Amino acid sequence: METKRAEEQAESEAWSQQYRMPPLEGTERAVSWGVRCRHQVLAAAYTALVVEGDTSEVDWEAIEESVRTITRAGWWIDQRSSEPDDLSELLQAATDADRPTENPYF
Repeated sequence: METKRAEEQAESEAWSQQYRMPPLEGTERAVSWGVRCRHQVLAAAYTALVVEGDTSEVDWEAIEESVRTITRAGWWIDQRSSEPDDLSELLQAATDADRPTENPYF
């Protein structure tokens, strides 16, 4: 089980770099879990919406840009069981606490 989780973690981190996903914020444990959850949520959503659905690549890129604004690891952990079709609605419902501020001292 530990080996499988390490492989999933490595794959998720490589995916995050490939798609220029920002680092997540939270405890070390939450960040590791959040990275895996974000990868799983987005992979499932891409398959359901673009590959099997009628979302265009251009529309998906807009979703990806919105995804990049959510950096709280806990948000991704909370969404791990969400339905792929709900992703856009979930992103819109995310609060300011789930997104970093422009000014880190604010």
